Amino acid sequence: MKKYLIILFILLCAVVMVSGCVTDNKNNNETQTYSQNNVSFNYPGGWASANPTAPNAVAAVADPKSIQSGSPSTVVIIQKPNATASNLSAAYAANYATFFNNTGYQQVSEGNITVNGTGALENVYATNSTNPREYRAVWLNENGTIYVILCVANQSDFKNEQNNFNLIINSFSAK
Repeated sequence: MKKYLIILFILLCAVVMVSGCVTDNKNNNETQTYSQNNVSFNYPGGWASANPTAPNAVAAVADPKSIQSGSPSTVVIIQKPNATASNLSAAYAANYATFFNNTGYQQVSEGNITVNGTGALENVYATNSTNPREYRAVWLNENGTIYVILCVANQSDFKNEQNNFNLIINSFSAK
C-alpha cells in the first residue's frame, strides 16, 4: 500500500514541479490541442502547455494567469502511474486506501464518471494548508494503460475551473 501512496504523492508533487515552465500563451477563446507522448486532449486557448518534470508525468497544461510565486495554481497533469494492480478499480482502491490518513488532505467526493464512453473513477479532495487547494483526480484505463488526469486549482477558483477541467477530461485519448 505504501507504493500507491508514493504514486499519489508523486502526482501531487507534479503540481509543484511544473513551475516556471509555462509557454505558448494563446487567445482565450480558442481551443488548443495537445498531442504528444501518446496522449491527446483539448485545452483552453488562454492556457499553455507546461514541461512536466515529475516522474510518470506525460503532459501538463496550466493557466498562465494563475501564476503565483513563480508557479501556476491552476494546472492539469496527465500521469501514467506505475500501478501494479490488475485493473483500474484495484489500482484506485489501493492508492486511496490510506491516502487520507494523517496527510492533511480531506476527501470531498468520489464516484464513477464516464470519459469518452468509458467508465472512469473520480476522487475530489482538498487541503487547508497556507495555500488551500482542491484536487480532482480522474483515473481511467485507455488501451490497457492506467492514466490519472489531475486537475488542481486554488479552492477559491476550483468551482469556476470545472468547464476547463471538463474540456480536458472529456477530450482525453491515448494511443
